[in-house]
Amino acid sequence: MPAPLDQPAATGAGDASTDPTAAAVCDDVHDSKEVVLRRYFLQEWELVSAILRRIVAAGGVAEPADVHRIRSIMDKYQEEGQLLEPYLEDIISPLMSLVRSKIMELGAATDELLEIIKPLCIIIYTLVTVCGYKSVIKFFPHQVSDLELAVALLEKCHTMSSATALRQESTGEMETKCVVLLWLYILILIPFDISSVDTSIAATDHVPGSEVVPLVTRILDICKDYLSNSGPMRRMSGLLLARLLTRPDMLKAFSSFMEWAHKILLSVTDDFVDQFRSIGIVEALASIFKIGNRRVLHDANSGIWNDCSFVMKTNIAIRSPLLRKFLVKLAQRVALISLAPRTPSWRYQVNK
Repeated sequence: MPAPLDQPAATGAGDASTDPTAAAVCDDVHDSKEVVLRRYFLQEWELVSAILRRIVAAGGVAEPADVHRIRSIMDKYQEEGQLLEPYLEDIISPLMSLVRSKIMELGAATDELLEIIKPLCIIIYTLVTVCGYKSVIKFFPHQVSDLELAVALLEKCHTMSSATALRQESTGEMETKCVVLLWLYILILIPFDISSVDTSIAATDHVPGSEVVPLVTRILDICKDYLSNSGPMRRMSGLLLARLLTRPDMLKAFSSFMEWAHKILLSVTDDFVDQFRSIGIVEALASIFKIGNRRVLHDANSGIWNDCSFVMKTNIAIRSPLLRKFLVKLAQRVALISLAPRTPSWRYQVNK
């Protein structure tokens, strides 16, 4: 029997309109995943902001529970990293300012410094995995004086006792190394000759242009070591090498690295360390041939092409799809550089 006209029928929609919780759940069901994540992050941002203020007020000392809480919040947005980008500056800038100030205050060689900055680097690296390194490094400090500080910190991190990948991740060693490598990736773009920044040259008989700058040699030695790593440090060091070696004032360093890479690739064995090192070298070369000057790279083309052909026939390449992927990428870029440049049929004319 139908309900009387003066008595409205009870419906689910009517209940949802009077119950805010039910209305929110109903919205979550019908809205897209991006809209839902944005709605909930606006609520969680208050918690993240409060934790960051607490860390800054404590002078950079972060409680493990606070770091874990921020990390668990950020990990939920792995597939929607663009939702966090409007908040990156508010997160990255104060944390990197703390890292920089602590290096200047305590010195890069102290163990106390590492214990303070490891939790901060865990938070920063979590954002790198969610939003990508290109979005994060825009908010790193990039003063010229920071270059030597970052290199000294990288050397200190490099001397830390090695452990398993799981232990490195849990203690913040791996995250700290990756953040420092990315910091150097920005700092290495300074628009000055690096020899003018290296203060160690004043205490030696270094002749400008005669050999590789000592500061550059320190970076190269550590990055070469990280190329044999199986974790993300391999990629970060490859990106740093690409930016460093394609600078106009790094021709000698570029030639030295090419000779070293040629020697290693021609002597590869079936050892696991050689497999990871080969992947790291080929990945770094692919990055170099992506952004390098065509005139400089053209002279190294034939040698790199022969190295690619040799490595592709080895047992390591047969067993490693990742190595074959980077070999194909490198060979593609070598081939593009080998092509004759084509001048466009028209150009913009600048009125003088």
